[in-house]
Amino acid sequence: MGKKIKYQKNAPLKAGDKVICIHMDDEFSPVAGGMPGIVQSTANVFGTDQYYVKWRNGSSLALIDGVDQWRKVVEDDDEEENLNENFLFFTTKRALTKQINK
Repeated sequence: MGKKIKYQKNAPLKAGDKVICIHMDDEFSPVAGGMPGIVQSTANVFGTDQYYVKWRNGSSLALIDGVDQWRKVVEDDDEEENLNENFLFFTTKRALTKQINK
């Protein structure tokens, strides 16, 4: 079983998160839509979250919450956990069914 990748639009970020730029509100930005990067650090500047990203092209331009658009890349590797949740639901349902039928 492989990893399932999900993309969360404009999700909060932390250092180490993988991100893909959708759009930066800067006509001279060296970071084009579709550019991947890794968050290096975060800051809150005058109430606005900023995410400092090391982009694949070498740029280190920050993403600004409420201004720029991005997708956080989430690798879902807990297929076993999902199976356990389904099993728990199944056994709970069976237990409930047995209790109701008594």
